[in-house]
Amino acid sequence: MEGLLIVLVPMLLGYLIKTKNTGLLQSINKTVMVLLFIILFVMGVSLGQLDDLATKLPVIGISALVFIVCILTCNIIGLLAYDKLSPRPLKHLGTDIPPRGKLLLDSLKLCSMVIFGFLFGLCTKGGFDLPLHASTYVLVALIFFVGIQLRNNGISLREVLFNKRGIYTAIIMIITALIGGIVASLWLGLPVTQGLAIASGLGWYSLSSVVINDAWGPVFGSIAFFNDLSREVFSLFIIPFFMFNYRSTAVGLAGATALDCTLPVIQRSGGMEVVPLAISFGFVTNIVPPVLLVFFSSIPL
Repeated sequence: MEGLLIVLVPMLLGYLIKTKNTGLLQSINKTVMVLLFIILFVMGVSLGQLDDLATKLPVIGISALVFIVCILTCNIIGLLAYDKLSPRPLKHLGTDIPPRGKLLLDSLKLCSMVIFGFLFGLCTKGGFDLPLHASTYVLVALIFFVGIQLRNNGISLREVLFNKRGIYTAIIMIITALIGGIVASLWLGLPVTQGLAIASGLGWYSLSSVVINDAWGPVFGSIAFFNDLSREVFSLFIIPFFMFNYRSTAVGLAGATALDCTLPVIQRSGGMEVVPLAISFGFVTNIVPPVLLVFFSSIPL
């Protein structure tokens, strides 16, 4: 219960703040990015200071790959089935797709912070210790500002609640992600609750990496990070291919990133016609991960 409050209370407090000050909102956006970089750097430091590191890096890579394949495969199967049973092809297909090389570069910057932190931790092992729960404190601040962003990016609760396709797409995406997490955990011989927790990030890598790192250490925190970051990278390239005939699949693959970094790809490849779906879907997939992550990571193994 305490962990859930630590995650949800900052978001709700942030959501209560409404402002039209564009300068303030721009500062908040920059602050969120700085806090995200700090979180990833701290996670890298924790990873670099691990004992028996050489034996754990292959475990992280293989485990992350298994989770990526299982979760995305289940997502695609479930979302395609929904699009087939309830087809809503677009009337017009957008053509002004943003340069994905630039968006990919942004993802590489996030990975670089983990690498820099890892090298720093490796070089300072035994001589430098991170403050206790340092990443958790940074995460609380990050979630508070994310709450402000959710309130002030033009999303009304009416848009969220009355777009049924967006809500159905979110439900299918969440359920199939959890199924993928179960399959991956059975494949790797991990407890099912760990698989469910790792699958619960839904693309929100800054949240999942910290919560799971606090619960089970930097190895599992790193697996969660790479699993969720891969969703962002994968969706940048695959969204346009699904968009015309399978709009729910295209949007659903973005996960929690549908409201931020992949929204330009969704909007420009599908046009304004698909934006209400993306907004409703993205809002739900940003609200649900904190609850699922804290719930599953708090279950004793």
